[in-house]
Amino acid sequence: MRSTGITLLALLCSFGAAQAADGKGMTWKKLSHSSEFGIDQVGCNGGAVDGCNPYVGDTSCRNILPVLCVSNDGSPRPPYIATQSEFYDGWLGGHIAATLPIYGVALRSQATGDKLCSTSFGVHWRMAEFHDNPSGGWGFRGYGNVRSGQRFWVAINDQPANCWNR
Repeated sequence: MRSTGITLLALLCSFGAAQAADGKGMTWKKLSHSSEFGIDQVGCNGGAVDGCNPYVGDTSCRNILPVLCVSNDGSPRPPYIATQSEFYDGWLGGHIAATLPIYGVALRSQATGDKLCSTSFGVHWRMAEFHDNPSGGWGFRGYGNVRSGQRFWVAINDQPANCWNR
């Protein structure tokens, strides 16, 4: 993992909670990890008590959370057994990682999230998007081991559930 540039980090952190507009962004969480295959399952977890809302967002943009990043490098699917249909639990075809936490209001566009990911992890990294599961949406699996017990900012391209939609 490359270190995030101080200039970019300072810029993103400069958007303090006092400047945040009222609004919510969509967040996901880590649902499981397979040490056997070195993969995480991440997703919306819709409908659960702590689920996400891909239609209007679920987390105040005043919160400070990491951005979930992906690198779709064509990695072959390991032989895990999906706990749901591939529509909800498809293979990303790559790797996942999470940035340092930032205010949701600092995400002025998906391009801002993409830049944070590429600066943090390399040129082929970008912000995760709700539909990154090539079979459908709602979640996917990829190589990685992101932190458990917290939520991550994730983009959605066909609903106003991003902090930049506020």
